[in-house]
Amino acid sequence: MENKIICFGEIMLRLSPPNHQRIEQADSFNATYGGAEANVAVSLAHFDQPTSFVSRIPDNQLGDTAVSQLRMHGVDTSGIVRGGERLGTYYLEVGVMHRGSQVVYDRAHSGFATLTENTIDWIKVFEGATWLHWSGISPAVSEEAAKVCFEALTVAKSKGLTVSCDLNYRSKLWKYGKDPKEVMPQLIELTDIVLGGKEDARIMLGVEFDENDGYDSAPKKIKAHFPHLKMVATSLRKSFSASHNNISGVLFDGIEEFRSAAYDMPQMIDRVGGGDAYMAGLIYGFMNYADAPQKIIDFAAAASCLKHTIHGDASLTKVSEVVGIMGGKDAGLVSR
Repeated sequence: MENKIICFGEIMLRLSPPNHQRIEQADSFNATYGGAEANVAVSLAHFDQPTSFVSRIPDNQLGDTAVSQLRMHGVDTSGIVRGGERLGTYYLEVGVMHRGSQVVYDRAHSGFATLTENTIDWIKVFEGATWLHWSGISPAVSEEAAKVCFEALTVAKSKGLTVSCDLNYRSKLWKYGKDPKEVMPQLIELTDIVLGGKEDARIMLGVEFDENDGYDSAPKKIKAHFPHLKMVATSLRKSFSASHNNISGVLFDGIEEFRSAAYDMPQMIDRVGGGDAYMAGLIYGFMNYADAPQKIIDFAAAASCLKHTIHGDASLTKVSEVVGIMGGKDAGLVSR
């Protein structure tokens, strides 16, 4: 598998009460599997990109199911190491109208959280690969996982891979005694392309913003703080309610800024994974529209928009569907 994209992170069991119930109301849960980097991998596989997911997953029935779900979507799982006591779990209470969604994590001591250095053969993993994607969630899970991130990025850069990161700050993680600013900057120094918002950059990277800086200022500020970065992007989300958002994006190459169209999403099905679909769109764009940055950000925003119509963590859309939205194709018509 040549020109392979490697996505490194944790996949978890997601449990959600049906019909917008609160967790305390639920006597059953809908089960799916997902996680930031796994969602990116699945999205890219549906874009017909050769993609491999790398992680540590327990050798039990839940682990088997997680692996089979990835394979079902066309993701290569040969780089997954089996081990650890448990698969991480998270409970998602899906919000509606003015009640926001809530996440409860149950991922301590998971197979991924207890992953240690020298467990994954990165030289072998990166054979035939040109890209590594990681997110700020992985080093937030445990100090051991943060060290493995650094290990992976160091080898990736020595092999000449392009490295991308979605900052993905999670306030409910980072509980092992390290501030994100003690960990993330050294990892970003080994990264080429970053997706992140204003608060992500401030909390995780120590980027300073002026009082009047808008959310769209993040790419330029991050690039100024880390001048080695090739591209910096941010997604701009306006939230009118838990069911109604608006999404667009900004991409900065160090000289010029590119902005996508804004997509109104008044009846979202599932907003979880919207940022991961956006990241997958960016990666696809960089690999297929390298000389057209406007097309890259347009593709990313349209890909994210479509994800909000799909249940579960990952986007299951085709390139043709994304391109259709980019081109202003009439929405909602029956294709026949």
